[in-house]
Amino acid sequence: MLKTRLLILGPLFLAACAATAVSDDYAEVIARATPPSPAVKAVIVTGARELIYNPASIRNAEISNVATLPGGGQGVCVRADSKDVSGRYTGVHSLGIPLRDGKIAGGSLDHPICDRADVHWQPFPELEALPG
Repeated sequence: MLKTRLLILGPLFLAACAATAVSDDYAEVIARATPPSPAVKAVIVTGARELIYNPASIRNAEISNVATLPGGGQGVCVRADSKDVSGRYTGVHSLGIPLRDGKIAGGSLDHPICDRADVHWQPFPELEALPG
């Protein structure tokens, strides 16, 4: 009986340890993140003009510090509220944005890293100032 418990609980314990190690890696990366430069903000504002249905409706916009990942890539989170095609505000959502060579290289809506408590946010009025 004891052997059976060890065989079942052992891998779960190891998996929990591995998950803690991964989250600690992100904690270090987030702790070393730096405020976004005007150039990074400008790239994101330009991208929003092309991707957001109603860019003039953006409100409550915030941007995280820029994290440099171990492989050399960078990432930033942006969160805001905007109107959908029916004219209703959708609620604040975050977008995880990978950056390569100073350009947007994709994006992930409601990325879990953007929801971490240790991510540092600042207002992003440049995103709220887009014309209609």
